[in-house]
Amino acid sequence: MVDEVAPPLRYFKAGDPVHVRAQQVWLILVSKVMSSPRNPQRPTVMTYGDLAETMGMDRRAGITLNRQLGVVGQICVTNDLPALNCIVINDRLNAPGDHVVTRPGRSWQQEQADAMSTNWFTVRVPTTGTLRKIRSAALAE
Repeated sequence: MVDEVAPPLRYFKAGDPVHVRAQQVWLILVSKVMSSPRNPQRPTVMTYGDLAETMGMDRRAGITLNRQLGVVGQICVTNDLPALNCIVINDRLNAPGDHVVTRPGRSWQQEQADAMSTNWFTVRVPTTGTLRKIRSAALAE
């Protein structure tokens, strides 16, 4: 029987490590981009508060998501993909935070436009193990 060999599904929850929550962020941002009109001239964005709410957190927790977003940005840059983290913005400034990760020589505006043109459904979801390695490498620098 299938239920005897299939492991149970796991759920994202409060207290998960940064690399696990980064995988959740990846899923949310890909779904946001891919369900949008995908116009590079008018990129789809979401606020830090909206992201926190979508993750099941209080909106105010949005200010704590820089590490998770950094891991997402770093894995994108490492694989020469547009930095997907750039679509998350501060609602007062209409821009990502100061420490946003982008590809070398690219502005966050260019990364937003490129993210809209990318077919993210052709990119496999990074495993939590891969995201952990990205996070560890960033901490070692």
